[in-house]
Amino acid sequence: MLDGVCEPAVAIAAELELCDASIFIGKYEFAGPFYAPAEIQEERGVYAVLCYHDREYELLDIGFADNLRKALMEHPDHDDWLDNCPGALAAAVYYEPQMSEDEAIVLIDSIERELSQNEI
Repeated sequence: MLDGVCEPAVAIAAELELCDASIFIGKYEFAGPFYAPAEIQEERGVYAVLCYHDREYELLDIGFADNLRKALMEHPDHDDWLDNCPGALAAAVYYEPQMSEDEAIVLIDSIERELSQNEI
């Protein structure tokens, strides 16, 4: 949501759509994007690290965590994300308290396959 107007965000490396505090990454609807860790719940699920630059979102990283807020705040690649993002760093999350690590891997692989096919 930009200035109260819902509009699609054309992605550099991923097809993302932004509207009403949710964003589509591949075919999955994630909550966010969030720009402050306090906005993210301490729940299990899948996170997507995004860079917002020139009115577009780029997917920098995607992963699974038991505690999404803590994982994003303490992630060893945080400095790399900052180095590779000329704009604002954000995160989107797919909350799923009952998700197993194997289920998360299937979801992440599905997203990565879909997005890599769209880059061709």
